[in-house]
Amino acid sequence: MYWLWRKVVSLISEKKLPDNAFWRYFLLICSIPHPSGHEAALRDTLIGEARRYGLDCRVDAAGNLAIDRPAAAGCENWPGVILQAHLDMVPQVADNVEFDFLRDAVVPQVDGAWVTTGGRTTLGADDGMGVALAMELLTDPDLRCGALRGLFTVSEETGLGGAEALQADFLDGDVLINLDSDEPFTIGCAGGARLQGQKVMAVKPADPDKKGVRFTLKGMHGGHSGVDIHLNVGSAAVVMGEFLKELNGFDLSMVKAGTLHNAIAREAVAEGAMANDKLAEARQLAAEYTDKLNQTLIPNPGDRITLSVDLLPDVPEQVLTCEAQSALLDVWGGLPHGVLAQTADSAVETSSNLAVVNGRAGAEWSFIVLARSLFDARRDAVVNQAMNLLQRNGFAGQVDSAYSSWEPKYESALLKYACNVYRDLYKRDARIAVIHGGLEPGIFCGMKPDLQMISFAPATEGVHSPQEKLNIADSEQCRKLLRTLLERIVEM
Repeated sequence: MYWLWRKVVSLISEKKLPDNAFWRYFLLICSIPHPSGHEAALRDTLIGEARRYGLDCRVDAAGNLAIDRPAAAGCENWPGVILQAHLDMVPQVADNVEFDFLRDAVVPQVDGAWVTTGGRTTLGADDGMGVALAMELLTDPDLRCGALRGLFTVSEETGLGGAEALQADFLDGDVLINLDSDEPFTIGCAGGARLQGQKVMAVKPADPDKKGVRFTLKGMHGGHSGVDIHLNVGSAAVVMGEFLKELNGFDLSMVKAGTLHNAIAREAVAEGAMANDKLAEARQLAAEYTDKLNQTLIPNPGDRITLSVDLLPDVPEQVLTCEAQSALLDVWGGLPHGVLAQTADSAVETSSNLAVVNGRAGAEWSFIVLARSLFDARRDAVVNQAMNLLQRNGFAGQVDSAYSSWEPKYESALLKYACNVYRDLYKRDARIAVIHGGLEPGIFCGMKPDLQMISFAPATEGVHSPQEKLNIADSEQCRKLLRTLLERIVEM
């Protein structure tokens, strides 16, 4: 691990990255495995760093961390600011890359204007960038501002669980700056709800005279289901369902499509049994799908979308009955996916992500759908539509995570102040945005309605996919903006 750390920090010593605390913290964060549910090592490292600077630390029952920096001398009556980011990252790895997110360090590299992983894994800029921005300022003895709190939540990527379970007094402060969105400034976001459906489907013995067959769909772009759902990237979970519906003479035994509720599925695999005289037809259909997908969708950068057909060494022992397979494919095709409604200015208002389809003959088959909307009632309507479809077909359905939208407040004193600072620094107006992705302020505004909040962070692309990258110049701009906001917040 030491050689790896030396290689990573050489990005600074070789002047590929600026030499400042933000980048040192970001590279440190990359070196510590921290997927959702496994944030303890990173949290402990931050606590160690904070205590080196004499800062107080608290951890609540959910594992959220608060680090407090007292007001600088003479700033005791300034507004207290909470800098908020989440500790966990989305673990996604590219095809044919061996990587264990519980043990291996993410290895960042510089590619022109961006920090990337070379397309191997997710980078963790979402939200390592936010954690690094906050830690730089918390540990800067020269920063002159009011009381400052770093609030670092857990399990954001798996349904905002840390925010939902947050100890109430962790939100003690006058304003909160969320460091988890690209736009300066984001002031609202969609709410979301995750629906899961499960059922054990009827099976029969596979015909021993048939061939075991595997269909593998790879090379799709993927992405964040809130940020990228409007892009022409397609979903491997949706495409595989359409392909199997069109396929003749195939007895299904296994499906694995997608991995995370908030990521658009990049890959899918289906296995089963097929008569030998149907194989040529299946290969022809797969080739037609491959051509169509590459002509109509944006593929994974530097890759090509492929739907391949391979023979298995053996025929599966069990497959779904004809009735069960037909019912499964009907549900699969009926679950909503994509942009469902737009605002007057063509932004995404309501969407659904068919995120995960998993199952094996003799075991449980499951679907995961994530619905989002700027309006909670419309989000709930999408969930109810999907729930009714699942339950009509004998699936047990449950909503295991739901969070409200963050309603924008265009007249807030914090927003007006932040826009003035932005205009002073950059001689142009800030872009005010309401985004479709979920943000933790949607939870916080329900816990403390009078807490003024904005959100911004450096520019990223490809989040929740191995193409994730962080813009270097924009990171430097965000550092300057955030520091100035804190140093002048007495003007608010």
